Amino acid sequence: MASYLVLTPPAALRNDKDARFIADKFSWIAFIFPAIWLLFKRQWIAGIAVAILQSAVTILTSEPRAMLAGLLIELALRLLVALEGPAFIARRLEAHGWTLQSIIATDDLTLAEMIYDHETAAHATTSGETKWHPPALPPAAKKSETRTGFGLFENYGER
Repeated sequence: MASYLVLTPPAALRNDKDARFIADKFSWIAFIFPAIWLLFKRQWIAGIAVAILQSAVTILTSEPRAMLAGLLIELALRLLVALEGPAFIARRLEAHGWTLQSIIATDDLTLAEMIYDHETAAHATTSGETKWHPPALPPAAKKSETRTGFGLFENYGER
């Protein structure tokens, strides 16, 4: 099961509408195009470093004896970016003053948003701020749906 990291902007309240949900799970797009994915996510130093390392591995393993080593290095690099890419994004946001508010264990973004809204509303009612009403479940969460894709072309879980 995946989890979502919920981060809020600097000097924002816990129930801020600009909260960012980052899916902490394996990314196929980051596995296939690691340097491009990092650059697209504004991880400039890591993206450039991965691009340089990939080109160096390609150049150094041009002879047949070193192909297996190059393949293993490339696979390890791709796995590192695909598994740890969301953590890179969360660390960058925290370095810019964002606050990690919650970690929600679910596979669905809408369900993660509902759980977070429930948590923030419950927190607000215990402190006596407002009256809380439970949110209604969306139609996708009420019935069990089968997924035919592997997440290649859907949103990576960010809002």
